[in-house]
This record gives sequence, structure tokens and C-alpha cells, in this order.
Amino acid sequence: QTSPAMHVRGLQRPAGQCHAPHQRRRTATPCSTAHRLQQHAPAMRSMVCFSAAVQPSTGITLGESLKLVEQLKQVAASVPSLATSRVEPRRFPGDSGERVGWVSSVNVAAGGVVATISEDVAITRIDAEQHTVVGSVAAESSELVALTLWLCAERHIGAASTSSAFLATLPAATFTPLLWEESEITQLLAGSPIQKEASSRRAAIIQQWQDLQDRVFSQDPAKFPPSAFGQEAFLAAFSVILAHSVYLPSASCFALLPVASQLDRTGSEAGCLLEYDPDLKSVVITTPRALRVGVEVFLYDPRTNGELLLALGQVPDTNPANHLLWPANLMQSDRYYMMKSEILESLGLSPTELFPVFADKFPNQLLAYLRLARVSDPALFAKVSFDTDVELSQMNEYEILQLLMGDCRERLQEYTDSYEEDIKIAQGRTLTPKERLGVKLRISEKKIIYATMDAVRTRLAPIRGIPTKAGGMTDPNSDLKEIFDALESIPAAPVKLVNGFLRWARGEDDPDWGKKPPTKPKAPRPW
Repeated sequence: QTSPAMHVRGLQRPAGQCHAPHQRRRTATPCSTAHRLQQHAPAMRSMVCFSAAVQPSTGITLGESLKLVEQLKQVAASVPSLATSRVEPRRFPGDSGERVGWVSSVNVAAGGVVATISEDVAITRIDAEQHTVVGSVAAESSELVALTLWLCAERHIGAASTSSAFLATLPAATFTPLLWEESEITQLLAGSPIQKEASSRRAAIIQQWQDLQDRVFSQDPAKFPPSAFGQEAFLAAFSVILAHSVYLPSASCFALLPVASQLDRTGSEAGCLLEYDPDLKSVVITTPRALRVGVEVFLYDPRTNGELLLALGQVPDTNPANHLLWPANLMQSDRYYMMKSEILESLGLSPTELFPVFADKFPNQLLAYLRLARVSDPALFAKVSFDTDVELSQMNEYEILQLLMGDCRERLQEYTDSYEEDIKIAQGRTLTPKERLGVKLRISEKKIIYATMDAVRTRLAPIRGIPTKAGGMTDPNSDLKEIFDALESIPAAPVKLVNGFLRWARGEDDPDWGKKPPTKPKAPRPW
């Protein structure tokens, strides 16, 4: 996942990148099992970097967890390179029931190797292309689809599959919204930024299956039985590949791997890193921090909760990397549009940007952008800084904070239920897995919005008034404040009215906003 703020002077590197800032990239030397892979990756590559398997977020039963632990131990014991691994499977409590993860079996120093997995046991596109049933179809498909076809074929073979022991440790499917009905996506993800993305990706993978069905599956139902290659079976297998496959940057390939498939996730940079080592011809899992015996081992995964839900079918209880992308842009009606565009260009920014907003830190880069976008005095342009938190003027600061507050309220109105209502829903004991995931995601997103609103209020508090003849203080922005206060006092303002007001406040409906009589011809539009 990329962001326009990634390589800009004075901007923090966003949490959506695939590599930790301290991770050292190796020379891209393809592994022997991946050297024939296509150079391009599918559109979903950005959402599967360092991905690992996920068990149903509602948990599994005691019997299932005990069985899974034994299966994982047997699989690990069957891989010679894992004989020196420093991890072992262990049961943990889940949202409802249990889950199985991996813990450190010995003390591991910072930078130490947690596990080494030989490339011989990696299942890649090469295996799919060489498969007797789906080989020719896999060769014409993207990596993830090729692996999905391989999984469908191996599941159909059953116990006769040479990978049956490993496949037994994988779930039948995940709870990704890609498997939900469209009505469930609309209802459970209402207001979430990923709602449209979920519908779009679901439609794309269904279209992918339909294309294969028309061209291949329907032409030879004996070779591709509906029970193994039908829409439901194909989508279920795709969800498992999406959640369990790991992308190895230096090898430029996706792979299914034992052990790594059960590592849970963390957005903290203290999480382990996973990469292919061409010298060892193995995938190596290392830890950037010291691990003590019995501590659960996590993979570093800096994606948002929404992306994790789409890719893995889970929403973590805590995720330091969780954030919302906040749009900001210059208005073309601004008479200083070209000057501001040049300033942004010098910083590596464009007239339209998206900034990551977290629950535990205020978006100072977003503030700097908004200050420049709303300032009407060119003499203040020189004060604009993306390195330090510098106000341009009290009026400018007041305006952008109020507009930011309005954006927060506008976002909250897109959700069907309030934050308090979602908290009550989450406490219910009869929630289905999908309902629980949906409410957990909505709550995590609303926490970011409310935290931003609290930070805005804190910044507004020190903005004092000016003395009057009566000896009191009056707010120099009282007129503007009155309007926003009146808006905030409306419990459930009609969305159309609110949106219309906010558009007016931003100047979007006023082509002459901030203008003076032109002194030279207007610059042509860029399109």
C-alpha cells in the first residue's frame, strides 16, 4: 500500500508500507522454485505482503485446537529445516472459543532467527503450473489465482495429496467480506471506507471465476467437477490463499509455507520479518526485538483493520498501524492555486492528497497541507512547514480546525449506528462471526474519528478572544463559531443539509472564493 506522503521531506513514513523502516532489503535473486514466475503481480499484491493464515476470529473448539496443535507439530517435525526452529504451537483464547498461534520455545536475541523454512517445502506458482489437472490453466493465470486452482485440485484429491498433512492445518475458508453476500457488505460495513472496496473486489473475483467457468470448467466437468471448481469452492480456496500465502519480495513470488501460516499479526514494528534468503535457499523469519520463552511470535503487518479484514478475514483487537486515509486538496477557484501547487510540488506533493490519520497521534502533516490550502495571504506562504507544527494565523488555524471537525462529523454520519450503539452491539453474545467482525471494524474506525475530534477541540481551546470595552473577552471568530456550534447542536442533521453547508464553508460552490480582480489571463486547466 502506497501513499503520496511516503517520500516527502518533512512527512512521516506512513504505516501502510510493506517493509519496516529498519528492514534491510536484499538483492532480488529469484529462488529456484520461483525463477519462472511472471514479472507482474496481481492487483491485490499490495494487500498480501507478509500475509499469514488466520483462524476464524470467533475461535475454534477445545477439541479442534488440541487437534490442530498436534497437526502443526507433525508438519513442523516433517520439515528438516525446522528442526532448529525456535517456535512451537500453543493454544490461546479467542473472541469466542480458542485459537492456535506460535510462541518462542527459547530466548531469542534481537535480530535473531526464529525459524528457517527450506524452499523445498514452499508451494509456489511453479507447483500449480506443473499440476496434472490445472497446470495449463494456472500457466495463464495470475499467481494468486494459480495457487487457488492448485488448492482446489489438491482438496479434490483429498488424503491422496502429497500435501494433505499441511493442507489439514488450513481452514476451509476465512471470514473475508469477499465471501459475504452483497446485502451483508452493505449492512455490516455501512459507513466504512472499505465497503465499496469490498464490493468491488468481490465482484472482481466472481468475474474471474465466471471467466474460468465459461472457458475451462464447463468444457470438461469430469476433469473440473463443480464440487471442487464451482463458485463456492473456488471463492473459499481463494480466501485461504489470500490469507495464507506469503509474498517474498526478494524472490518476487507468493508461497504457501508451513509454520508461517499460523503466525498472528501485529502492526507494531516489534513484529517479526519474513524474507527469502537466496544464499540459504530458505525463507527466514527474524525478530527485531528480543523474545523470551513462551512469548507469542507475531509477523509485522502494517495494514489497516479494513485491509486486514478483506485479506485475512479478521479484525485485531489492537493495531498500532490502523488508520484512516483523509483527503485534502487545493481549490481551483483559489486565485493563488498555481503558487500553492508549486509549493506543494517542491515538497513532492500534489493538489490532491490522502493523509494517514491515527488514533494516537494528531495528523500534523494534514494540518500543514490544510493551512496552505486555506490561507489567503501570500505573505504567509513562507511560514508553511511540514517539518514543524507552525500556525500561519489565528483565523487560518481556526478555520481549518473547524473544517476538520466538520469532516469528522460528516464521516460519522455515514455510519448507520452511533459509537455507543456499536459498543452495545459488540457486547452481544449471539453475534454471528460476520456481525462481530463488522462491528469491531466500525468501532476501530470510529475511535480514530473521535480521537481526532478530541485533538481538534484541544487545539481550539487555547484560541482566546480579544478584549472589549466592557472588560470582557470576545472571540474574534465568533460569527464563524456560531455557525459551527449551531451545526454541532443538531443531533441528526439531514445529510444533504450538512453536506451542502460544508461545501459552502470550504468554498467549493463559490467560483470566486479568495479572488481579486484578475490582473492577467487565467491559467488553463490541466486537462
